Amino acid sequence: MNHTPLPKPVPPLEPVPAALSRIVLSGPPAAGKSTIGRLLADRLGLPLTDTDANIVDKYGVISEIFVERGEDHFRRIEREVVRRALRRLLDRPGIVSLGGGAILNPGTRAQLKHPAIKVVHIDIDVETVAQRLTAPHRPLLRGAGTAVENWLALVNEREPLYEQVATFRVQASNSPPSTVVNRVVDVLTGLQRAEEYAKYAHAEDDGSHHES
Repeated sequence: MNHTPLPKPVPPLEPVPAALSRIVLSGPPAAGKSTIGRLLADRLGLPLTDTDANIVDKYGVISEIFVERGEDHFRRIEREVVRRALRRLLDRPGIVSLGGGAILNPGTRAQLKHPAIKVVHIDIDVETVAQRLTAPHRPLLRGAGTAVENWLALVNEREPLYEQVATFRVQASNSPPSTVVNRVVDVLTGLQRAEEYAKYAHAEDDGSHHES
């Protein structure tokens, strides 16, 4: 009787590179963080937390909070929502999309420095923003100047803080969101491979050290 050997079980497929990442999207208003976050979550199979959407669900329209209660009140609400979202991110891989001003809070910046978190800053130029800005629902873009002038002033003021927390930056100007997502995944995959190689090299060094 001819016994054919049983086929070996197929090894499980590796998860999509970067699918175990803890990702935070930062960037100025109108950079497209919410859209990029949704596409990135679909691509990597990760849960998405959009902190501005959470605030709206729980507290109401953000522009109305600014008008009725003031920016300080909004920032306190934002800080609590962001604090909880970033703590959950440390418990399991996922994506958190931050409002443009969330990095103004020192506690938030401290959380973003955690080595497990990759902060992806979305860069966008003023020409692209000019096509997107609808100032009525962006309270900080109202003021003496045009919405674009106010956007520029706001970005210039926050730039040192964005730079302080960013793991890396991705250019989103003149690109569809899907292209931006591809750029993000490429960089995350490279970082993941570099980290894995570093661990492997470290283990090899430890092994050779113990044998000597």
